[in-house]
Amino acid sequence: MEEKTWLSTRTAAKLLNVSIRTVQNWVDTGKIEASVTVGGHRRIARKELIKHLALINPITKSFTSIPFRSDIKNQVLKVLFVEDDYAVLRLCEMKFSEFSVPHDLFLASNAYQGMLMVGKFQPDIIFTDLNMPDIDGLQMINEILNAPGMKNTKFVVVTGMSSSEIELLGVIPDGVVILPKPIPFKTIETILLQQYNQIVAIGS
Repeated sequence: MEEKTWLSTRTAAKLLNVSIRTVQNWVDTGKIEASVTVGGHRRIARKELIKHLALINPITKSFTSIPFRSDIKNQVLKVLFVEDDYAVLRLCEMKFSEFSVPHDLFLASNAYQGMLMVGKFQPDIIFTDLNMPDIDGLQMINEILNAPGMKNTKFVVVTGMSSSEIELLGVIPDGVVILPKPIPFKTIETILLQQYNQIVAIGS
């Protein structure tokens, strides 16, 4: 079995931030399909884990469906940053706190957690790395865009990969902004301001 296609229950539990026993129960009760090795170990297909994410945290709302607000000055931009480097996440937490744009920042350390947070928090804009384990950033973007009502989602890729390396992953969807690492936080603040102004205009 290919390492990137099949996951152990331990790896699945870590990615989803649940206990190993919870994942084992999902497998044993048929909520997640899995194979069993000769040694009796459960192995879960990556596609099955993604499919289960859609069931426990369905993505149904559009990021551009901003409800009417009587007090638009209190509008807060919901931002998700997906990055597997813990140090980078901590840096983002610090830098984003300095931004003047009103926002809530949600952090995810892998694509699976990112998709869980999309279903839970419905962020207005998603920043993501591309080179991540098990499922890369481009696969995550496509999974979200394929969900109902998500075609207008704002995505910003922040990566240290070269153009030729990015091409090997696949075609980047139209409208996705690509920024280089080290992370250009001034540019990110400008993007946040533009997105904030858009949702304020929709809500006014």
